[in-house]
Amino acid sequence: MLSLPPEWMQWTLPTVLFLGFIAAMLVGLTLWDIKDPGWARQGLLPIDTTRGDRVFMGLLLTGCTFCLWMLFFSQTAVWGVLLVGAVLVAGSISFL
Repeated sequence: MLSLPPEWMQWTLPTVLFLGFIAAMLVGLTLWDIKDPGWARQGLLPIDTTRGDRVFMGLLLTGCTFCLWMLFFSQTAVWGVLLVGAVLVAGSISFL
């Protein structure tokens, strides 16, 4: 286990990779928006959403799916929920 400043958190390699991926995604979205400003569009939801809104909703949806998976299936087939989460993020970015 890594010993990083907040000792209350379990800083394992998957945790660092996950948070690093989210940070890299936010930096990437920021640079993309600086280079090519996006516009709000309306998808399946009756609200206008930007790229960042859709990514946030996808991450939120994936987090809820992971929590429900752990509630109902414990730690069995964690790779299955990872695939479901990836599909949910891709779908929310494309269609919401």
